[in-house]
Amino acid sequence: MAKNTRTRDLAAIHAAKRDLALDDDIYRDMLESWTGKRSSANLNARERGMVLSNLGRLGVQRQLRQQVGSHPGKPNNLDSTPMLQKIEAQLADMQLPWSYADAIAKRQFSIERVGWLKRREHFEAVIAALHVEQEKRSLWAGVEREMLRLSITEADIERDYRPRKGWKRNRKALEQLLSLLIQKEVVVCHARDL
Repeated sequence: MAKNTRTRDLAAIHAAKRDLALDDDIYRDMLESWTGKRSSANLNARERGMVLSNLGRLGVQRQLRQQVGSHPGKPNNLDSTPMLQKIEAQLADMQLPWSYADAIAKRQFSIERVGWLKRREHFEAVIAALHVEQEKRSLWAGVEREMLRLSITEADIERDYRPRKGWKRNRKALEQLLSLLIQKEVVVCHARDL
């Protein structure tokens, strides 16, 4: 653990040197004035902390590095499990976190994390559930597009079409509504042509 802290501190010091565009002589003079040492490799933990603190006063912001493409909850076995890669693509498409897929795995199989699934049929069920969610979102986007085109609101839809309760999350209701809205647009366009 101490080695990781040392490595992280040294990386932060060198990143600060680069960010401040310090040439080597100026950088070493600064180190020496702060610690009495001309190389960061020779600094102990307290001295590294002091250097980072002084660099912070010069305007350097220390940032923790994230892995490229890393998302919270991302399974460790993602690279070796093609079905997890499919799930990742679906989540990315809908801009959903891994916790969404974890919730599906927990609800359907009482398994806390989607990355812990082992059986092919479990993965297929999660993929199917995500596909249903994609369809609902696509249908809702179509309904919103038609509402905008027809200049109507959700209140208008509820008044004129009386959709069933929970219609915004129901695939069948959304399909029917979208079809009706498209037909209404065709009728309106046809009436304008007459």
